[in-house]
Parts: sequence; structure tokens; C-alpha cells
Amino acid sequence: MKTSLTRLKSSFFLFSILSSHLLWAKPVAQVVEISGQVFAITEDGKTRSLKLNEHLDEKNEVMVEEGSSITLNDYYDATYHLIGGSHLKFFDKSVQLKKGKTWIQSKNSRHKLIVTTANGLIEFNKSEFITTFSHSNARSQVLVVNGDVEVSNILEKNMKQVISSGQFTLIDPQVENGVPRYPTKVGLTSLNTSLAEFKNLPAQIKKTNPFKISESARTIASVEEPKVSAPKKGEIIFISSTRSPASVSEGAAHAYFAKKVKRFSDKKELVPVRFYGMLPIKKSAEETDRSPASVPINKAIKVKKADMPTSQQEDEFVESLRKHQADQPKYSKELDSLVNDLKSY
Repeated sequence: MKTSLTRLKSSFFLFSILSSHLLWAKPVAQVVEISGQVFAITEDGKTRSLKLNEHLDEKNEVMVEEGSSITLNDYYDATYHLIGGSHLKFFDKSVQLKKGKTWIQSKNSRHKLIVTTANGLIEFNKSEFITTFSHSNARSQVLVVNGDVEVSNILEKNMKQVISSGQFTLIDPQVENGVPRYPTKVGLTSLNTSLAEFKNLPAQIKKTNPFKISESARTIASVEEPKVSAPKKGEIIFISSTRSPASVSEGAAHAYFAKKVKRFSDKKELVPVRFYGMLPIKKSAEETDRSPASVPINKAIKVKKADMPTSQQEDEFVESLRKHQADQPKYSKELDSLVNDLKSY
């Protein structure tokens, strides 16, 4: 009896382990197309080569070798195309792009699915787009082919940009603090360049042409380009043109400006001229060269002493000495008064 109970407990313990393992290992995707070497990494770190129709469990990672490719379907009507060098981790209703490029096509309109990168968050329903993440510059890029997707920074989920068909955006940590750039239009040539690594998909897009962009080069609207045959080797081509602007006929510009410009008559008319300010002073023949600014013009110029007669020079010296003695007396007034009193006795 004791042995039976021990066996029963062991069976129950094994059953609980198996049931918990089955509940934990939830399949989330299936391989529908594969080319080259593609590996799957389980949650416990085990690695194996993926094969066609094989299932992936939740939290399994897919690594695509260079030159290889793989296509997987999840259980919410979404398809994931991966090219060489890509690394994708699967969750329930979401995937994490760790490296490389993935093309996602979703037909699901009921459940919102999510793609995350190191700095980006992309939410989508029924849409088709390409997501790229580069390790070298930590930049995420989203290019929408059909439908609309919501893009935001993984740390700022409320600041979203709605990217519509024919537009793309970037999430760069060095630009605008990592906020997604405003949606930018993309041309068909740029789209085909982006899809060059997906071998089977560009031809499909060329047939549908979702952007409705003409593949012919755009020319100037007002100019009709002439059709010129290709020159032969060694042939010299002379190009000459007398073309006027498309909006102006020959001579029309001259006629237009002739109306606007007033022509003046050649008749000579006297026009009064007024001068403001000081008039220049004319020098007479008797005037000498310019005197210092502090000396009035009309004041007589003094004659140098060397040019005076000797008698006149002596008179001026005596007069100057007398003034000097008067200004600076030999004695003080009291002493001078005393001397005068003594002289009077």
C-alpha cells in the first residue's frame, strides 16, 4: 500500500511538471518558407536549425544567417519576412526586432499587434510595412506600404506619429530627443531600393504600385523637352536656342515695361538750385596766407621786432621795463612809503 502511494505521488508530480511545461511552451508562429541557414534559440538558450513547417514557441528567437531568408506566420493573420543578418524574438501578439530588417504583412483588423526595437514602438492592425533597426547608430526606421501604423518612442508611448501609406519615419536618439520624425513621403524608386534585399517581394509591389507614382522622370511643366536621338560616336553636336521664357511671347516683356516707364522730354528747363550752409570766402590779392584760427582775419598782423628800427626797439624795452616794475615793485608798499618819507626830509 505504501509503495502504491509513492508511485501515485511520483506520477502526479511528473504529470504536474509536464502540464506546466505544456502551458509554458505556447506556440506563436510557424515557418512557411525558408532559404539557407536559419536558427532558433529557445528561452533556456538552446539553439537548433529551423525547418519548413516547424513551430516556434513564445519567447523563441530567430536568427537569419547572411544570404538566407525566412517567412513565418503567427496565429493572428500576420506574416513576417526576415532577410540575412536579422534577429527577431517572438511573443504573444508582439515581436521584438533586435537587429536587421523585417517586412510585416498583417490582415488582422481585430487585434492590435506590436513591433518593438531598442528605442521604437510600432502598433498596427491591418497594414503592411517594413521595419529596420541598426546597431551601429541605434536608429529605427518604419516605411509603410499599405494602411496606417502608429509609431512612438518606447519610453514616450504617448507621443505618437501616424504613418500612412507611402510615408516613412525615423527614430534617432541623436535627433529631437528620440521622438519619431514627422512623416515623410517616399518615392517608388526609394521603395524599390529598400526592398532590394527581399528577393520575391519587389516584383509584387511593382505590379500594385501602392503609391501611384509615375516611373518617368519629371520635367519642368512649362517646357516641352525635345526628342533628340542618341549621337553617333565621334559626332559633334551644336546646340543653339533662341527660346524665350514660356510665359512671355517675343517682345511682350519690352512692350509691358514700356508702358510702366515714363519717358522724359529732351527740352532743357531751368531748375532753381539752393545751397545751404556757409559760403566759401574768396581771397583777395592783398590777403596773405591763412592766419591762426584764434586771430581774426581783419586784424593787422604784428611786425617782428627784428624788422623794427633800433630807436623803436629801445622805447618798447623801456616801456616794458616800466610796466614790469609797476607790476612787481622793488619794495612793499609800507617800505616804499617809508622811503618816500625819508626822501622828503
